Amino acid sequence: MCKTILINPPRDNVVHLDLKGFVDLGDISSFPPIGLMYLAQALRKENPANDVRILDSVAEGMDHQAVAAYVQEQDPDLVGLTSFTYTFYDVLETAKAIRAANVTAPIVVGGPHMFIFPVETLQHEVFDYGVVGDGEDILAALCTAIREKRPVPDIPGLYRTQDGKVSGSGVGQVKDLDSIDIPAIDLINPFKYYSTIGKQKTVGTICTSRGCPFRCTFCQVPRTSYRMRSVQNVVNEIEHYMKLGITDFFFFDDLFNITKKRVNEFSKEVLRRGIKIGWMFRGRVDQIDLDMMKLAVKAGCHTVSVGVEDHTNAGLKAIRKNISIEQAFEATKAIRKSGAQSSSNWIIGFPHHTLRANLEEMYNIAVKMDTDFAQFSVLQCLPGSELWNQALAEGGISPDSWKSYIQAPTKDFRPPIWEKHMTASELFDAYSSMYRRYYTRPKFLIRQALAIRSIPELLSKMTTFLKIFLPKTKVSAS
Repeated sequence: MCKTILINPPRDNVVHLDLKGFVDLGDISSFPPIGLMYLAQALRKENPANDVRILDSVAEGMDHQAVAAYVQEQDPDLVGLTSFTYTFYDVLETAKAIRAANVTAPIVVGGPHMFIFPVETLQHEVFDYGVVGDGEDILAALCTAIREKRPVPDIPGLYRTQDGKVSGSGVGQVKDLDSIDIPAIDLINPFKYYSTIGKQKTVGTICTSRGCPFRCTFCQVPRTSYRMRSVQNVVNEIEHYMKLGITDFFFFDDLFNITKKRVNEFSKEVLRRGIKIGWMFRGRVDQIDLDMMKLAVKAGCHTVSVGVEDHTNAGLKAIRKNISIEQAFEATKAIRKSGAQSSSNWIIGFPHHTLRANLEEMYNIAVKMDTDFAQFSVLQCLPGSELWNQALAEGGISPDSWKSYIQAPTKDFRPPIWEKHMTASELFDAYSSMYRRYYTRPKFLIRQALAIRSIPELLSKMTTFLKIFLPKTKVSAS
């Protein structure tokens, strides 16, 4: 037996921008640690005797010391921590607290952060191993080695520290996603999680694909092979959750609608099984049309979130989004005509945004598109993205800004903003103005009031609205 504790560390010191007057997205939505749930089930599949626990300290409201006390009490053979770059301060503090509690079990760190800073992360002596990429097979092999008391093998994607040196290479990748069991939802309390755009208070989170075949210039995630689960496998997971009373679902992957055919196949499978659910997905505007949306709505789809990002075809070409603004208008029109809600995402501060007037043009296009919800964000050039490299080449960002933070995290770190044509203050002011104006339009307020169908939905929207307009001084840099 290998006793393992998988931890979602506290988020008390998340890296954030100094944006005034808006909401921290984590305050209005809470999603389960689905990555840890997949890993937990992989360990149980590897050996049913393995004792696996998930500790979501965010959902449980625990600080670093409370987490350490729990780990000390459980006395595990292996401790796993998930990390985003913007949460690394708390990840490191959690690992330090665990070590200070005299826990001797190896500590392994994974998550999206490790794609960017595997070496810098493992230079902190509290970490023994790091996982880059899919962790199911890697963690299972690590757990087996620990249980059998034999050397840990070299596996693509597994990094380690030995004698002060970091070694490892490659990326872990599960090629057949259907081979991964349904996430271990029994190890968490699913009713502690919610989404403000859901139709029910509790929303089940499902990932139907991994990887990305595209190369958007603002994205720091490495281009990896795109892999999909079969629609039958996905609906099997939905039926598993329905046994727990969960009937509303959020497809968390960015490319649920990699093709219209895939969405149609999923909708037909839901209808064939006769299950009554609600669902929402994130996707691309070039793979949405009215026929697809009508079938999706018939199968329970109620919300679609699309990444538009910029407001001109020249801008979309510059960031290699591979869509047109006309496609965005057609897609959002089809979503509304089908009876579903729409949400659009926009980014301000691209290097081709040379004037404040460009940002105003973006806002006007967003209003003209008139999606039910809109999310605006200030461009952050993140290590690994093409725009990061461009900003470095032009001297717009210090090359050591993020690296220095990972090597010695501080609570007051602020992510660098590329002030190519506008200052950070100007961008932040535009951001706040866009949000406030968009969500105080009479058309928006009336539409939202008329769309409410339940008390939980009413309370959720009231909470969101109040948080947007109550004074707030930060937003997560996610």
